[in-house]
This record gives sequence, C-alpha cells and structure tokens, in this order.
Amino acid sequence: MPQALPIFVFDKDGVLVESEPIKLRLFEELLAQEYAEHLPAIRAFNRANVGLARRDKLMHVLGEIVGIKEGLEGEVDRLLDDSYHFIKEGLLKAPPVAGVVPFIQESENEKYVCSSALYPEVLDQLGAIHLEDAFAEVYAFPNRKANVLTKLKEEHPGQPIIFWGDTILDFRAAVAADVHFIGVRKPDSNPFDDLGVHTIPDFQDHRAIHEWVATQAGL
Repeated sequence: MPQALPIFVFDKDGVLVESEPIKLRLFEELLAQEYAEHLPAIRAFNRANVGLARRDKLMHVLGEIVGIKEGLEGEVDRLLDDSYHFIKEGLLKAPPVAGVVPFIQESENEKYVCSSALYPEVLDQLGAIHLEDAFAEVYAFPNRKANVLTKLKEEHPGQPIIFWGDTILDFRAAVAADVHFIGVRKPDSNPFDDLGVHTIPDFQDHRAIHEWVATQAGL
C-alpha cells in the first residue's frame, strides 16, 4: 500500500503573498494617526517582531510603549477592528509569491493555511490570488500556529507535515509541533541563517521542492 502524501501547510504573509512590507507600513500608519509621538519606538518594535499576531503587537505597543493602563483591552480591540478596514485595500494589491499559485494548484497533497493574520484578511487575500478553493481548511487568528500544526499532526497520523514559513516565529511553531519546516527567504534577509533550516527563495522550482520533501519526509 503506497504511503499517503505529506500534508502541506502554508503561512500567508511572505509565503503565499508578498504582503509583509505592506502590513508593516500600514500598521505604523494606522498608529501614527493617534500616537505619532511614539512612532519611532512603534516602528522599531514592529520591524523587530515580523510575524507576531497583530493583537499581540497592539497589546505591547499600547500597553508598554504608549502606556495605556485603563481600558487597554478595549482600545486594542478597537484598533484591531479598525486595522482590518485600514489595510484591506493595500493588502489586496499584494502579488503572490513567485511560483506559489501553480505550485499549489498542481500539487496533489492536501493543503492548509496556518496564519496569524485576521481570518477575513486571509480569505480576502486568498480570493485576490484565486486560491480561495485550494485548501482543505484555513486557520487564522486567534489560532496559534503551534497548536494548529499539532492538531493537524494528530488528525493525520503517519502523514508527514510540511510547514512553510518566513519568520523565526514560524520556525519555532514547527519545532514546537515537531513537524518539517521550509523557510521562505527574501532577497535582502534570511532569518534562518545558522539554524540549519532548508530555505527556498520562492516556489518556482517545483521539482526541487518536491524532491526535498520526498527525501526529508522519508518517502
């Protein structure tokens, strides 16, 4: 009996779509409307924590940088809701990562999205790159990536899980869940240097990706 194909799991920002720079900039622009005096510190924290869920970013920014003590949760929830509408138009213009659309369309593996972005944002962007029907399930905030990967591993015993991510947080989630990881590096940065992580620049070389998966997943 042939072994079942590995399960493919994809982060969204920086893996499916080139949206991370857009999100970083628009997050800062949103907060600058009300907290301009804190913008340098906000920008530094934002850029140092790429991939962190937006609500977690807002909790730190508003609680630790701005210093809100009363009504912090309410203010975070307000800005979280505002952020979806504020960045939506810009995000929908983000192009797919090179080669990812045909790679997903041509791969017979069961596929999932596991993102820390807001669920409506994930659906919007999947629709914009015409992949809205390509995945068995879409997981997004408030789901935690390590928990999702663990859940998928339990639901598919005997099938290797391959998780694609572009941040150290993605890598840590894969390690916590004990699943295979492929890092998607960018031309100007590779957060996985010296970690022994297999990386790809994009999804254009389908054959090489499938060969690595076959080798590492023991197929």
